Amino acid sequence: MAKCNFDIAYEHEVHEAKKIITEEITENNGEIRINDNSGEFTITVPGGEITGNVTFKNNALSISITDKPTLIPCNIIESVIQSYLE
Repeated sequence: MAKCNFDIAYEHEVHEAKKIITEEITENNGEIRINDNSGEFTITVPGGEITGNVTFKNNALSISITDKPTLIPCNIIESVIQSYLE
């Protein structure tokens, strides 16, 4: 299991960030389940799946990638998720 953890700052209200992340993940071949301010997600990518956990905090997401294809570096995943909130 490949792992990485990172926080992403955002300027949205928590409910708006949840909506954006949910829409982006589902539009990009993924699934997300959110319960209160945390959730689990899976995104299908070439070579496998990216799975992880997300916690919504005031002005930041805390992301923990629990599994990913070996050839996809953590910084690329972080960059893509950050682009969802811009």
